Amino acid sequence: MEDGGVPRPPEDGVPVPVLPAEVVSPLLAELELVCDIWSADAHMAREHARQAATIAELARRRSASRDAAYGPRGGPGPDSRAMRPAALADVSDDFVSELAVIRHCSEAEAGRLGAESLLLTTKLAPTWSELYAGRLTVRKARILLDLLGDADEEVAAGVQARVLPGAEACPPGRLADRARYHLYRLDADAKERRRREAERRADVHVERTADDLGRLVIEGPLPAVHAARDAVDQYARWMRADGDDRPMGVLRSAAALDLILRPWDTSRPPVTAQLHIHAALSSLRPDAPAGAAPAELDGQLISAAQCRELLASLDMLNLGSAPTGGAVHVAIDDPATGETLAVASRAELRRAAGLGRRIRRRSRRGHPAEATGLSGGAGDDGPGLRPPPPTRGYRPTAAQRRLVTARDRHCRMPGCRRRPGRHDLDHGRAFAAGGPTACWNFCCLCRRHHRIKTFARGWSFTLLPDGRLIVRTPSGVSRHTRPPGWYHDPEPDPPWLDDLAPPDPLRM
Repeated sequence: MEDGGVPRPPEDGVPVPVLPAEVVSPLLAELELVCDIWSADAHMAREHARQAATIAELARRRSASRDAAYGPRGGPGPDSRAMRPAALADVSDDFVSELAVIRHCSEAEAGRLGAESLLLTTKLAPTWSELYAGRLTVRKARILLDLLGDADEEVAAGVQARVLPGAEACPPGRLADRARYHLYRLDADAKERRRREAERRADVHVERTADDLGRLVIEGPLPAVHAARDAVDQYARWMRADGDDRPMGVLRSAAALDLILRPWDTSRPPVTAQLHIHAALSSLRPDAPAGAAPAELDGQLISAAQCRELLASLDMLNLGSAPTGGAVHVAIDDPATGETLAVASRAELRRAAGLGRRIRRRSRRGHPAEATGLSGGAGDDGPGLRPPPPTRGYRPTAAQRRLVTARDRHCRMPGCRRRPGRHDLDHGRAFAAGGPTACWNFCCLCRRHHRIKTFARGWSFTLLPDGRLIVRTPSGVSRHTRPPGWYHDPEPDPPWLDDLAPPDPLRM
């Protein structure tokens, strides 16, 4: 380390943080280091409390009365109301979206943080005070939030009065046990109420794990979950008895997926699973190098090798036969910018290239001439591919919907990753104001964010010609998104952003 405590960059170029030389000395007792750790914990707790108070104040300014002005179409849907925390019942439905844009986080995180902030500044005000004083860590505060968030105010006050005095010296696990003990003594129905609330919020979701694997999580009543697991285990043991020598964990995984997908069942209408894959053509070649560019499957990156295995298993690489119950569409991207120019099926690609096209010539007398074979031999006289043309109607055509969905891949709201199939194609410039029904004037918005754009007060959505969607919240925060895979040079900000910039003292 150089004199003065400036860290010297190591060989890999990453600096190593160190304390200044005058601080690191034999005279510095280890107790002082311990005190610095305690001080950092107290500062983090105080800043969390300050943030909670600020978020709660913004939430109170976003009253739910804002939603009522737009009628039932402007209010939240049944799924949104069912999953909404009770602490946000009196807050406008678009507040969570605004907080997510402000913090650049997901709406799930923003909703949790908004509910915690309101609870900490109302029913759990004693907990907020201990947090602000630095006597309670953020983790301990969240333990009390989880247990007392749905309790009555009197019960919450009674539990806090019993557990907060000794909470500073109490480990988190012990604090949770103490809070749960007093909660169940003061409110005998609390445990059953929490169980019913958890069942009401049960869902199925996917978690990404290491090495291009995923975990399908099915939430449900504990007895039913155990029964399902035992059934899967029994099927796996039957597979082992039939001679399958793979590990039992792999057999259980295969059995569970087969029980859901049921590839052997032809007695009922098939359920077609739609997979959206984006991959470079060079990565799909059999001789692709080991370091080929990864592919994207429903918004998740997978290796090029795994993508080739998936396409081969679905028989999608064979142009001579179409897979049962599905279709393959290829997106043609500009190699320089990544902009999606066209989307076509395999048959459309062949026609565009002039392959397999049969032309019938007619004589002057109207009799058909002999049909030709493959025109052009090498297929270089085809009409080519073009983006779907604009239409005069309000609704997009099937070709337009196909291209925009493949281009955007998910909702374009900053932080939202809802997949295609749950989207509305929204005009960037309103159709009523002269906006054309063209691909460049469309972007994908999920139903929730489409409703916010149309009905919520103070929001601004601007779709620029370069593909950027700029979203401005009622509080003046702006974020922008581009279609995935687009790589444009930075463009100037829209003119109205200049109004938010502080005045330049040099120009005054």
